[in-house]
Amino acid sequence: MKQLKVVLITAFSILLYACGGGSDSNDNSTPPPSGGSGQAATISGTATYDNVPHNTSTSGLNYNATTQDPIRGATVQLLEGSSGSTVIDTTVSDANGRYSLQGETGATYRIRIRAELKKTGTPAWDVEVVDNTNSGALYVLDSESFSPSSTSTTRNLNAASGWGGSSYISTRAAAPFHILDRAYEIIAKLQTVDADIQLPSLVINWSPNNIPEPGDTSTGKINTSFYSNGKIFLLGAEDTDTDEYDGHVIIHEWGHYFEDTNARSDSIGGRHAGGDRLDMRVAFGEGFGNAWSGIITDDPLYRDSFGPNQASGFVINVENNNVSNPGWFSEGSVQSILYDIYDSNNEDPSSLGLQPIYDVLTGSQRDTQAFTSIFSFMTYMKANNPGDTASLDLLLIDQNIQTNVDIWGSNETDSEGQPEVLPVYETFSAGDSRQLCTISTFGGFSSNENRNKLGNRKFLRLNIQTNGSYTLRLTPSGSRDLDGYIYSRGTIVAADDSFTSSTVNITQNFSAGTYVADVLVWDQADCFDVSLIQN
Repeated sequence: MKQLKVVLITAFSILLYACGGGSDSNDNSTPPPSGGSGQAATISGTATYDNVPHNTSTSGLNYNATTQDPIRGATVQLLEGSSGSTVIDTTVSDANGRYSLQGETGATYRIRIRAELKKTGTPAWDVEVVDNTNSGALYVLDSESFSPSSTSTTRNLNAASGWGGSSYISTRAAAPFHILDRAYEIIAKLQTVDADIQLPSLVINWSPNNIPEPGDTSTGKINTSFYSNGKIFLLGAEDTDTDEYDGHVIIHEWGHYFEDTNARSDSIGGRHAGGDRLDMRVAFGEGFGNAWSGIITDDPLYRDSFGPNQASGFVINVENNNVSNPGWFSEGSVQSILYDIYDSNNEDPSSLGLQPIYDVLTGSQRDTQAFTSIFSFMTYMKANNPGDTASLDLLLIDQNIQTNVDIWGSNETDSEGQPEVLPVYETFSAGDSRQLCTISTFGGFSSNENRNKLGNRKFLRLNIQTNGSYTLRLTPSGSRDLDGYIYSRGTIVAADDSFTSSTVNITQNFSAGTYVADVLVWDQADCFDVSLIQN
């Protein structure tokens, strides 16, 4: 597997994982042998990276507008010796990218900036940017070796973009640090609403080898930028699709990590687009991710670059209320509602800021009996902010969603002309039995769609009145593969998704309470019988 090499302005390189582009302010002294004279020396400087913004016409990258922005919150090390094998001192760069380390005159050192954000205690976080095509090696930025000749020495480092005017001609050293800085931006914002926030470890995988093809992620075949199980994967394929400078994309995926670790998402994922009529869980998850990127940056324009020279792209205005498919199944409606709740724009009927959104996501929504959706979110938002009910209702009205909302969507009337999609939940108590039907009107059964469109699945609300053994029985109308999943507050407690064309019996001992189920015909939309039996 090819290894990235550090490329510095002096053409010096080290054979470690990571990136390069460091530039130094040198004191022009001749380096003496390692070992030093024993005089204390302060070694300080500023660490920056090349930040390439989007242009406003195509949403592609505008290399001509590149700025050198500070590397904030990263681990900075003073390494002794030309090989840099011993760590002499460690610090963290400040909000301006500045650092200060303690060494001594007469010793040989190099400075290393690690692409990581680390903090233990309260608050706490642990973020690393690594190369998934190089055994998960952490990206670093190294200076060339130097030797302080005075008690105060300056070393400034810059991670270069590697852009040569019409293509990348050297290591894309800045990429991991732009990615890292988006994580810094998010954490800084969240601390304004939760000073004691605890964020579990997150590994962000980026490589110029990451291409939009399915396969082995260790070879760069990641298919698309995505989050899964404590890891974000980001595209880096030059002239095809790179996401390292697409800040909204990075923050969107970080939002899915946040849902997974600090909040909750019941989304089943799969292919989605702005005009789709989606499974309500997917609609909320993807709409949240888009809104989240606007909330963190205070910029509602979600831009994604791609194509030759990264010169093309698209833009989504998450504040736009004129959604093509408004409703409880629309990620466009969800992102519009969430961003308008946050935004202080005077044109918006509701402007509550981040705190109430954060409180619902990490509080009531995390523990909801229902699946996570716009119904559960807005029910708790209104309950927590009763003085803003009227303005919150206006947001729902604007997106064609019923205002007398509860977590079950009980009063929802918009079926999009397909009666099978309502009610949102079919309620079952022991002894109940009826026929239900799924539909493929809005898609969902082609490759990568994951049966994630409106009406592909039926949602059940199971009322278990007494402790005991119960069976959820699913009986196909023909030779069909039926699947069922039963959840308690977001955790799966029983399921049967085996490949069978006969009746499915999901039997489990349940404590009294309310459970939800997700049932579907896997091979195609069809009708089937559902019974809840007390054994």
